[in-house]
Amino acid sequence: RINVPTSLRSLQLDFDEYITLKDVQRNLTISPPIKIKRILPSMLGNKYVLIEWDEPLLENTTYNLNFGNAIADLNEGNVLSYFNFAFSTGDYLDETYISGEVNDGMLRTREEDETEVVRKTDYVVGLYQEKDSVDYRVKPYYITKADPDGYYELNYLTPGKYRLLAFEDENQNSVFDPGEEKVAFQKES
Repeated sequence: RINVPTSLRSLQLDFDEYITLKDVQRNLTISPPIKIKRILPSMLGNKYVLIEWDEPLLENTTYNLNFGNAIADLNEGNVLSYFNFAFSTGDYLDETYISGEVNDGMLRTREEDETEVVRKTDYVVGLYQEKDSVDYRVKPYYITKADPDGYYELNYLTPGKYRLLAFEDENQNSVFDPGEEKVAFQKES
């Protein structure tokens, strides 16, 4: 999973039993982003996942594919939760990570009434490389989704300075849409 050529245009992950992909467009996040051309299998069962793209990979970069809850056993429907696959075009995998929790201050829980269930909003959490100006209209360089409790983890990060942003992704485009989605950010790098 290291020294992967930048000319690589596809990745195949083999499994020892039949699997299916569920809502892969919503669940799969790739950091740094790659424009996916095709993902197989669609809803059919198979013993592999094939991902294809057209653009060259970046040099000396660790890529992380987080499948969320997209991969499930075909026969029993058991989900392979938060399956990650990482590879690098350099001679090592970056191992830096960050984790935390996103909370919506507008949602209240009543500790005295344990029967009330408060549904947390699903958030996308992204890191943007800190430069002179950060363009939040593009996909984050590193991206993940917070779980239903708000917990998130970003793995295989290249050391550097980043800006942290969390937002609702109502239209599922992995980009913050000002005025349409709730947003949270950390002031410091």
